[in-house]
Amino acid sequence: MPKITNAQIVDSLWTATENGRVDWQPTATKDQFAASFGGKWTVVIDKTETADRDDEFWLDVRDSEGQTIVRVAGATNPNIPDLFEMARRRGLKVDESLADFLKEIDSSSE
Repeated sequence: MPKITNAQIVDSLWTATENGRVDWQPTATKDQFAASFGGKWTVVIDKTETADRDDEFWLDVRDSEGQTIVRVAGATNPNIPDLFEMARRRGLKVDESLADFLKEIDSSSE
């Protein structure tokens, strides 16, 4: 069996998220989003804000028992912060909210 790299996992999640195939949802933890796959896998992406250095990002792939199978830190994969931002926008439905906001602006200027 070929070895699957962390980069492959991140790239697959990136592409699937970009194509709207990942249903990211906010968790009860601030700046954390999760998505489930096939009832067997959960992916969690998180951002930890720190006062004395740059924000830290990480991504976990967990099995159905909640065991972390893979953890990818943003420091080791430069795409994690951008994937976090895509997950945040989808999880919080930012684009839908902004479209509604723009409609309000347009209607108030008439």
